[in-house]
Amino acid sequence: MHTFGIADEEFIRGKVPMTKAEIRAMVMVKAAIRPGDTVADIGAGTGSLSVEAALAAPEGKVYAIEKNPEGIGLIRQNAEKFGCHNIEVIEGVAPEAMNGLPQCHVILIGGTGGNLSSILDAADDRLAPGGRIVLTAVTAETTGDIVRAFADRNYTLEGFQMQVNRLRRLGRYHLYSPLSPVFIFTAVKQK
Repeated sequence: MHTFGIADEEFIRGKVPMTKAEIRAMVMVKAAIRPGDTVADIGAGTGSLSVEAALAAPEGKVYAIEKNPEGIGLIRQNAEKFGCHNIEVIEGVAPEAMNGLPQCHVILIGGTGGNLSSILDAADDRLAPGGRIVLTAVTAETTGDIVRAFADRNYTLEGFQMQVNRLRRLGRYHLYSPLSPVFIFTAVKQK
């Protein structure tokens, strides 16, 4: 059985942003991915969430959408490293890169490039009734955009802010070093 929150150091990184282990673990809990699910990861970055999703859905499929060429390479390398042969990498910008996706059970959205509303329109077209969209945000502007974007959609929206402080050693003492706070939203499509 796979447990969520693979150590950050296990991933091949480069200069592409990566969702940290503690946040990844909570995103995966909220995503509630089942073994046969189809998942789309929009703004997949290094593929850390794609890998966690692929391990949670060994009989399913994960579509990792990323526009950054370095990220595309990192997703492929990380998929290979973790033996995730159920990840298909799609190079492009959402929502256009979402064309042709099959019906999904879960859609993860980590980066929108300012296209949140049109990405949500495309996600709604591809998400099965009862399916989940899990979004992460690090700016106050994005959190407000997410709440407004779901105001008139047929979804149940919940959200919370997560602050992680990691223990580090300083001489004979231990201190906590904060990571940037992250907001996690879960939207469940009504049937």
